[in-house]
Amino acid sequence: MRLARPRSAAPLIFLTLAACGSGKAASPPAPPLVRTLVVGQADSAPIRYTGVVRARIESDLGFRVGGKIVERLVDPGQRVRRGQPLLRLDATDLRLEAAAAVDGLRAAQAEATRADAEEARLRRLVEAGAVSRSAYDVALAAARSAGANLSAARAGAGQAANQQGYATLLADADGVVTEVLAQPGQVVSAGAKVVRLARAGDREAAVAVPETQVATLPRVGRAFPYGSETPLPARLREVAGAADPLTRTYDARFALADPDLPLGATVTVELPRLTASRLAVPLSALHDGGAGSGVWVVRSGRVTFRRVQVAALGEETASIAAGALAPGDRVVALGAQLLREGETVRLADAGSPRR
Repeated sequence: MRLARPRSAAPLIFLTLAACGSGKAASPPAPPLVRTLVVGQADSAPIRYTGVVRARIESDLGFRVGGKIVERLVDPGQRVRRGQPLLRLDATDLRLEAAAAVDGLRAAQAEATRADAEEARLRRLVEAGAVSRSAYDVALAAARSAGANLSAARAGAGQAANQQGYATLLADADGVVTEVLAQPGQVVSAGAKVVRLARAGDREAAVAVPETQVATLPRVGRAFPYGSETPLPARLREVAGAADPLTRTYDARFALADPDLPLGATVTVELPRLTASRLAVPLSALHDGGAGSGVWVVRSGRVTFRRVQVAALGEETASIAAGALAPGDRVVALGAQLLREGETVRLADAGSPRR
């Protein structure tokens, strides 16, 4: 008995083959589109910091005794000489203390004279056997005590006289008064700052240096005072040992060759850049897949990952240590995180891959 072949099978097979023959093959995905740039030298322009002219030595002066200020003898910006009066205190109490010390000195002198005379009299009597040795010892001790009291009274009188003189604040050096911090009628304590004095002599440029550049700060450069086109030699004298807690910058002082520069004037310090031989790439070109930082180098339309060592980071660029890249290399600037080793790419800044 023969089985009958279904008549509907042939049309189904025909339709299936027709459908397969008429379908189109899926096109491969287009290479990723990236933006590239040619690596060049890092910025070789000199580093410039703007600051102010300061005196090398600035003193905050204060009275050595407390009291009420009754007279101000100087103004800010005034030049003064060593020993010139600056401010005066009310010296009434100091004069009274000095007078009391003098009276105490006179009393101590009288007591010492009496005790010495008593000791001399008893010494003669004890030698003659008229008084006991113990009585003489008492007189001798009293004489020595009176002598010690006289020395203390003499020192106290000298100290009181000195304090009376401290009622007038004197300039301790030639210079310029930059600020007066107290006014007549104000009561100040001993040691309180009342006058700021910039000593005559060496001038310096005070500038703020970012903490990222302190380690490589050049020691020699040029300074341009405001309004002058003639540069002055500038030499690094000191850098602050700690950063400012607010600005995170370090105060650097550059010695200037002109001692007559006006204090507080604006000055620009120009220093040579020590990292001019490094290559610079944008921060977006750096990629770290877990094995260290590197960049994608484009050659013949394909990318190759190359490890680099970052020497310094800027606001928009990174300086690359020598050896990893060469001037003229084309690197991927945007899209580095989406690439694979040896992948073909399209350049957004060129119609076709550059060789």
